Amino acid sequence: MLAVTRRAEHGSSDRNSSPGPTRQQIRLMVVDDHPAVRWGLLQLLEEQRDFSVDAMCIDAEEAVAQARAERVDVAVVDYQLGGHNGLWVCRRLKRLPDPPRVVIFSAFANDHLAACSAVAGADAVLNKGVLGSELCDAVRSVVRGRRLLPRVSQPLADMLRGRLDEREQMLFGMLMAGIPRVQIARTLGLSMRELGSREDAMLGKLELLPGEGPAPSPRRNRVELDRLNAQRRPSSPTRLTSGSPKAIRLRTKARPPTRPRS
Repeated sequence: MLAVTRRAEHGSSDRNSSPGPTRQQIRLMVVDDHPAVRWGLLQLLEEQRDFSVDAMCIDAEEAVAQARAERVDVAVVDYQLGGHNGLWVCRRLKRLPDPPRVVIFSAFANDHLAACSAVAGADAVLNKGVLGSELCDAVRSVVRGRRLLPRVSQPLADMLRGRLDEREQMLFGMLMAGIPRVQIARTLGLSMRELGSREDAMLGKLELLPGEGPAPSPRRNRVELDRLNAQRRPSSPTRLTSGSPKAIRLRTKARPPTRPRS
């Protein structure tokens, strides 16, 4: 982990002449495993008079350890990190006694990541392709309490909801609507610890990309195949016999020989 302090030469002359900053600075932590990205973010954020980059981290564990050791106001976190990802970092930062705002800053900032980030408790999701001024504005906005998550399309929301059980579906809808967690816990009769455990379990299901996930059991596959075969009603003389993949073959009904006309 590399700790970085704000450089005085980036301040204006009237600020340097005063005994201290005229207003409280926003203390930032940058978490990204790419050196060029970390350096670029440092240059961008340190140029802002109201920002102070207090820490830069290269992986998830260092980020959590740094936030525990020294309070930060906003963490700008990449999603793709070595080991644990940015949502893992977000979950643990949000459990701190004085949690920071979390901006997930990723090249993969789509509506799937937005939905997962809402469950993880992130305050904003931004694509790395945005302008530097947009990132700075987002940091200031989340400090003021705003929530900046991309809109999740209804088909994707329905698909993700289908991965959850009935109780999780209700919780998912409340989180997507931006209802405060304290209010959610009170409404569902849960402690904050119980709510956090449910959110962790939901993330394990929601983060999977289409096609990922545990493979169905052989028995389930057999039952499903039997059900599909029972529904099949061949209308032509050609039919497909069941069996192992190597034993499957086509059979055709034999036609009677045609007699030559006399």
